[in-house]
Amino acid sequence: MFYKIKSIAKKVSNQERKYFYGFLSLSIIALISLGILTFTKITHAVPIQGGLYIEGVVGQPNFINPIISGSNDVDRDLITLTFCSLNDIAEKISPEKNERTWKVRIKENALWHDGEQLTSDDVIFTINRIQDPEYKSPLNSSWQGVETERISEREVLFTLNTPFSFFEDNTKKLFIIPEHIYQNIPLSNWRLSDYNLQPIGCGPYKFNSFKKKTDGFITKYSFIANDTYIKGAPLIKNFEINFYTDPNQAIEDFILARLNGLGGLTKNQIDQIKRNKNLKALPTPRYFAAFFNQNSHPALKNKNVRLAMDTAIDRNLIIRETLGGYAIPAIGPVTPNFLDNSLFNTKENTDNLKQANEILENSGWIYNEVDSNIRVSTKDSDLRLEFDLIVPETEILIKTAQELATTWAQIGIKINPIILSPETINNEVLKDRNYQILLFGNILGLSPDLFSFWHSSQKFNPGLNLSLYDNKTADKLIESIRSSFDKIEQESALISLQTLIIGDIPAIFLNSPNYLYITSKDLKGFKDKLIITPSNRFDDVEKWYLRTARKFITAEQILP
Repeated sequence: MFYKIKSIAKKVSNQERKYFYGFLSLSIIALISLGILTFTKITHAVPIQGGLYIEGVVGQPNFINPIISGSNDVDRDLITLTFCSLNDIAEKISPEKNERTWKVRIKENALWHDGEQLTSDDVIFTINRIQDPEYKSPLNSSWQGVETERISEREVLFTLNTPFSFFEDNTKKLFIIPEHIYQNIPLSNWRLSDYNLQPIGCGPYKFNSFKKKTDGFITKYSFIANDTYIKGAPLIKNFEINFYTDPNQAIEDFILARLNGLGGLTKNQIDQIKRNKNLKALPTPRYFAAFFNQNSHPALKNKNVRLAMDTAIDRNLIIRETLGGYAIPAIGPVTPNFLDNSLFNTKENTDNLKQANEILENSGWIYNEVDSNIRVSTKDSDLRLEFDLIVPETEILIKTAQELATTWAQIGIKINPIILSPETINNEVLKDRNYQILLFGNILGLSPDLFSFWHSSQKFNPGLNLSLYDNKTADKLIESIRSSFDKIEQESALISLQTLIIGDIPAIFLNSPNYLYITSKDLKGFKDKLIITPSNRFDDVEKWYLRTARKFITAEQILP
């Protein structure tokens, strides 16, 4: 073929030869393009297994053991990658007729990473360890009063003290541990076992190795795909977690393409990253609020004072200034993923400061000559609108406190921010309810169960009723929501409860923030979703992928 083309080219003039070769080149390019186009039309890209994904995390693992790890987000990340929940391995979860017993049937092909069969004995062993106070599991209170009975190798019966409509949600948070690994570990060694850092689970990834510096700081965890994972073998073959003490170093490594993913960022941090990336702003069933301890200051008992403070707030301004717009206004204690905000009065108040000042004026709170910036009571000039605000030492909440203080100063209320570490607040402030106003966040979880946060029985430690809210009508609504299996009845009670708490103003609800997560552009298969804790970003991690291959389209796929 080449000889014939060369022979033809010799018989023509130089000018004709140029035209000939030009036409020939265009013809070859057209044929190649047509071939590529045809191949593209008769094939489609499909994900294939392979690749390495590296995630950056600020912090350190303590216990990669789901029944003793507490609120450490790093532990939760690694547990989500290496363990599976009862819900994951369940073929069926169903309540019995009396609504107090639930039957769980385990899938037949559930295996541990070491190849052992996962059975009902593992489920019962896990719950027994949680319920045993000697093991000091943070999950203990969630499983008290739950009895377990082995029906068969694959079936377990749970019996509750009272009907609980959200029990299935608890199964999603219960990660199972292998009995054959842990049963012979004595209590004295429970927290010292190597398995707490070298886990054997049933999750999407198997532990491979970790690296540690001489000072004990763990720098890296390496995992390999679990090809026998109950929900399907992960498409990304190798998964690594790099640990940092400084978020700025993690950001720098992402910019330098040393990381594929990084989460828990602020808007300011994201703006620093000029590398091409995917940004995921994931909704959460969480809200920030300013909780009133009405017992700590007589002025806080005055509902009009609390109403004026609530009225003055511009929630959208706070969202723009502190969260870069990555949040929605919080209306009440039930977040929008459970109740439509349009059911309540969500209209922005353009004269919020004017109305707030009028509320205080009409309620007998005036400026005096001693301090013209702070209102006092007309009945008692020593009673001033000046409050301490406890603030966790985090960038977002410190900025929020500044915005609140600036706003409330414009209606004659002085705020003294007291910034404390989250550990101090958890261990000291919350324990004794030692605050006047507390800026804090609540996470609802998988269900709109407000018992821990707003039931009167939870007013004191270890309950999370931070406003010491006590309303018998609210208690009955909370209890009915928990016990009802009728969705319409539940929603009606939720609306009534939301309306009641909003009207009582035990707290000022501010916003429900997004979790900000960035990944490299080559990551595919990540689905936007509601996440309860940061570790939920790894839900369905087995469907993430980095590589694809072309596959021929079948006749069935072509036909409509």
